[in-house]
Amino acid sequence: MSISAGQPGAVQTRHLSVQALLAAHPEESDAKVLIRRLAREKVAYAKCQGWTGPAFCPKILCGIFGIRCREVMHDIGSEGRILPLQDRTLLIEFRSDRIPERKRFTIFHEFAHTLFPDFYEFLPHHYGQSKAPKDPERGFENLCDIAASEMLLPLENVQEDLVQCKTLCFEEFAKLSRRYVASIDATAMRLTELVDGLPCSTVFLTDQKGNNSGRGPLWVKYFCRNSLFKAFIPIGASPPPGSVAYDCYGGTQNISALVRETWCLNGSARSWSVQAIKLPEFPESPDYAKVAVLLLPS
Repeated sequence: MSISAGQPGAVQTRHLSVQALLAAHPEESDAKVLIRRLAREKVAYAKCQGWTGPAFCPKILCGIFGIRCREVMHDIGSEGRILPLQDRTLLIEFRSDRIPERKRFTIFHEFAHTLFPDFYEFLPHHYGQSKAPKDPERGFENLCDIAASEMLLPLENVQEDLVQCKTLCFEEFAKLSRRYVASIDATAMRLTELVDGLPCSTVFLTDQKGNNSGRGPLWVKYFCRNSLFKAFIPIGASPPPGSVAYDCYGGTQNISALVRETWCLNGSARSWSVQAIKLPEFPESPDYAKVAVLLLPS
């Protein structure tokens, strides 16, 4: 998954656990490529043990590798956490008051910690840190998200489903999100990465102004793209006036029609076929992206 969100690889490799991961696998210098490979190996082994889907159950995956899962109602400081127990077994705790899609992704994300060779030593320090992680920590968590996506939406299965899609659009993405019990944003990011044969990008928009300039009320929070999509979408940029993104944000529709739009990015005009979808709102996460926009060749 190509994600451009201000998290360069150099930042990721400064994290001690990422350094340990790369040191344990000297044949691979790219942490993202490596974490994908390790996650796919777990998926392949679990399938050999009878793990089936979609939807692929994260609790069953954890059980195959001897990890228990427990739903909790009290505050654990995050969506979930993985805890080393005295007998060196592991326990994943996750919040009970979250929607099923978020619970599932959280369990896969916490499982991803076990892909790092120093996770037994790192976890006590990790959960003792402040709630405002620095850049290396964000890079590390991004790698865990990448691994979680590989397990939530396994490569071979998603590729087979993409072949069956009648057209590339958010309606098809939504069908697959229900099939895999995955959030629409996680599904869109995964499918965007795997689209073959034409350039494709999904842009996620926030309504939190923060340090963003421009008219708003929507700004680019991050975006993902496949290898054929060469344009760079600047973080903090806004859709053009009259964009279908604003229709979804304003609540007049959940999924827009596919229309042609011209976006001005870094002083250059680019035209695409554009479709927008309104994302679910989570009061506990006000910085969660509000709208996603699919960009395809015009």
